[in-house]
Amino acid sequence: MKKSLIILFILLSLSNIVFAKGLPLSTEVTGEDYSWIKGRQMISLNFNPGVSVFSPMFLNTAFIHGKHIAGMLGMDLGSIGDYFNYAEIKGSSWFLPKVEYSLFVHNQIAVEAGIGVYGSTYLLNISKDNAVKFLQSIGQGDYANVVASDTKFRGSFVFMPTTFGVKFYGKKRQFYNAFRLGIDAFFYTIETENGLTGIKTSQAVSDAAVYISYEIGWNIELFPTKEWRVKPMLDIGLLEIGYYVRPWTGNLYNAVQGNLGVLTAGFAQLPLPAWESIPGWAQIISNLRIGLFPRIGVSIRF
Repeated sequence: MKKSLIILFILLSLSNIVFAKGLPLSTEVTGEDYSWIKGRQMISLNFNPGVSVFSPMFLNTAFIHGKHIAGMLGMDLGSIGDYFNYAEIKGSSWFLPKVEYSLFVHNQIAVEAGIGVYGSTYLLNISKDNAVKFLQSIGQGDYANVVASDTKFRGSFVFMPTTFGVKFYGKKRQFYNAFRLGIDAFFYTIETENGLTGIKTSQAVSDAAVYISYEIGWNIELFPTKEWRVKPMLDIGLLEIGYYVRPWTGNLYNAVQGNLGVLTAGFAQLPLPAWESIPGWAQIISNLRIGLFPRIGVSIRF
C-alpha cells in the first residue's frame, strides 16, 4: 500500500513537470497548440483487494470455528470435522493494485483497459503424531503404526484480471456507468501428501474465465476549485453486476475436490460431491459476479 502511494505521488509530480507549459485543464480541453489527446487521459489505481485476497481470512475463521458454524446451520460434518480438528491450517494473500488507463473519446465517454494481480496460498498440515491421535480417537488405532509422515496440503493461486470497457459519465463527469468485458486468468498449483497412504499429488493448472459486467460509481475531483493541469480524483465504485460467459468455478472445484479426496483418504470421508452432481441452478448462481464497492482507489487525469 505504501509503495503504491509513493508511486502515485511520483506520477503527480512528474506530470506537473512535463505539462508545465500550460496544458489545458482536464475539465476543459481547448487550444490549437496541443494534441487532441492532451487532457483526455486518466490513470487509476484500485486498492480494493477483492475476494481472492479476503478469502484466506474467511477460511481461517471457518476452520477455527467450523464445527460451531456447521452446528448453527444444522449441518453434520461427520468424521471430516474431527479430521480438521487435528490439522493446522493457514491462509495468506497478497495483491498489486489494479492499474487502469482511460482515454476520453468524447466529453462524457471514456474507453479503458486495466490489469491487476492477486495471489493467495493455503496450507494444511497434520503432523504424524496428530494423525496417530486422530486414528485412535475414531477407533482405528490399528493403523497408527502405518503413518509414515506428516499429511500436507498446499494450494497456491494467482489471479490476473484484465478488463476492457467503456464509461459513460454524467454532465459533471463524476457519476459513471461502466460496461466491461473481463478476462480472469488463473494460475494455480496444488500439492498434497497423505502420511497414511503415502500417496503424493502435484497439479499445476492454467485457466481463464470470461465475463461481462456493469458497474456504477463516481470519479470525484479532490480539489475542484483548483486550476491544476493534473487533476487528482477519488474513485468509488458502488456496485458491480456481471455474469461469466466462460465459467471457472467448475474446473477449480474439481481440482480442489479431487486433491482433498486423496489427502483425506484413509482418515475420513470427504463430504464434497462431484461438480457434475451439483444442481444446475446452483452452478448458474456460482457464475454470477456481484460486488459491493468493487472500486476504492484514486485517479489522475492529465
